[in-house]
Amino acid sequence: MKIAIFTKDGALPRELGRFSGVDVYPITANGFTASGYDFIGVLGTDRFILSALHKLAGLDKPIVTIGYGAGYLNTVDVASFSELITGLRRGNYMLESIPTLTTGQGFIAVNDIVIAPVRSATLMEYTLMINNEFVWRDSADGLIIATPMGSTAYALSAGGVLVYAGLRAFEVVPINSTNIARVPLVVPDESRIVINDLLSRSRIEIIADGLVRRGVGSSKVTVVKGPDIKLVRLSLATALDRYRRIIESLVSDLPPSAKLILKVLEYEGPLTPKEIIEKTLIPQRTVRASLRLLVKRGLVNRLVVPRGSSRLVVYAISSGTKLDIK
Repeated sequence: MKIAIFTKDGALPRELGRFSGVDVYPITANGFTASGYDFIGVLGTDRFILSALHKLAGLDKPIVTIGYGAGYLNTVDVASFSELITGLRRGNYMLESIPTLTTGQGFIAVNDIVIAPVRSATLMEYTLMINNEFVWRDSADGLIIATPMGSTAYALSAGGVLVYAGLRAFEVVPINSTNIARVPLVVPDESRIVINDLLSRSRIEIIADGLVRRGVGSSKVTVVKGPDIKLVRLSLATALDRYRRIIESLVSDLPPSAKLILKVLEYEGPLTPKEIIEKTLIPQRTVRASLRLLVKRGLVNRLVVPRGSSRLVVYAISSGTKLDIK
């Protein structure tokens, strides 16, 4: 068995370099040939993994994701690397087909594609068409088209629903529509979703997974199904098991500040205390107290991870945590 692992700088942590059959490449490697490998791996933070999947989408190889802490995209935590190698060699894994979204502008998105004005709190007018059928004319802060994976992220916070993984469907969610009748829609993944007659006082952008932004070059955007990603799963847990952390955290007795931090870590991946403060706008003292509580309850782990040439203390959702808080 051979596995090629992509990292940000083309280096593996020292403790992972002792395994045979494992080659490492920087994500910027040119001329890479996948034919000699059984699996393609990606090692890094959730954000790096998501960015790497954009580059690897369409590659007809099982993809293994290795992260720091728990995440919806992660096959395993980096601390369980030896278990991963053992599972792959013994064939103790399953493949989950992850759908992606794409547009005429060449975007690939694993979670969602957002069409919205650059300036926040600025309305955007648009017409929504699905399979050449008129759906509505709306005025809103933007529009989200999400995969089942992405239904747990921005789409959920904008009022969408959780779409069960494995369901061949996408979700269309208006952002703060001025018309209460504009409710989220779940459509077959073979649908052709067209957003046209776009109009706003501010420049309109297309945003893929919060990572890639481009201005809309015309008054029309078409979103369709992109290539599937074959994601390796070692656990036989169902999609609902993986969503349980979100569902149970919403009804737990955690303080609001701790809930917000937990949700940010779910969506953003491992963050430093400073990054948590910047993303949540919670005072530093409150962030520290909330992190202590989350660590004490076993919901969050304190980790030391490499970033560039240095190592930083970050906090991440605990691997295997179900957030069953009474």
